[in-house]
Amino acid sequence: IARARLPHPTLVLDVGAGPGGFLAPLTDWFVAPVVAIEPSSAMRAEARAAGVSPGRPYVAAWAEALPVRSGAAGLAWLSTVVHQCADRPGVAAELRRVVRPEGRVLVRGFFSDMRLTGLLGSFPGIERAAATFPSTDEIVATFQAAGFTLDTIHDVVEPWRTDLATWLARVHSIRHTDSALRPLHDHEFAEGVRIVTDTYRDAAAPIASDTTLRLLVLAA
Repeated sequence: IARARLPHPTLVLDVGAGPGGFLAPLTDWFVAPVVAIEPSSAMRAEARAAGVSPGRPYVAAWAEALPVRSGAAGLAWLSTVVHQCADRPGVAAELRRVVRPEGRVLVRGFFSDMRLTGLLGSFPGIERAAATFPSTDEIVATFQAAGFTLDTIHDVVEPWRTDLATWLARVHSIRHTDSALRPLHDHEFAEGVRIVTDTYRDAAAPIASDTTLRLLVLAA
């Protein structure tokens, strides 16, 4: 975010905010009001249970139909969500409507033209799963068709550290919800878990699972 040298927005939209993990960072980064947009009632309930949503606007809406007046937002943040949008051209067009001229849309996530990193790279079939994500060029072209221009691209290495027991509990809990794991067959998932377990069973130090995600900065 610092390297992107973004203009100061007066309003930030966290589109697909989920349980709200980025609301506080976005507020700190941009020193501006942040409105969470989240269509899932389960995610909104999780945000309430975690104490995230009280005192913060949390709107039940889809990215294709934002209840925001035209030109009201200076910046929109979409973190690991664009691949889940069935109507990406509709999302891009709606963001072009609500983001003011010279504003920015930040699209953060994994794209099919990137190299897979982290422990999931050990799973058989994971390259097939990765291919279900849109490519960088596809997303850029979709937003360009809506009137955006590509500003910059940043690849960010996130230094994840974990222990085997924590990782095993986590990977099983997201088996049927994570976009990279859902396409795997059961035998592929089981084999991936076995490979990681055998590799790190006796690891004394925390296990490194550094993950690279890409940030696209698009200008209105």
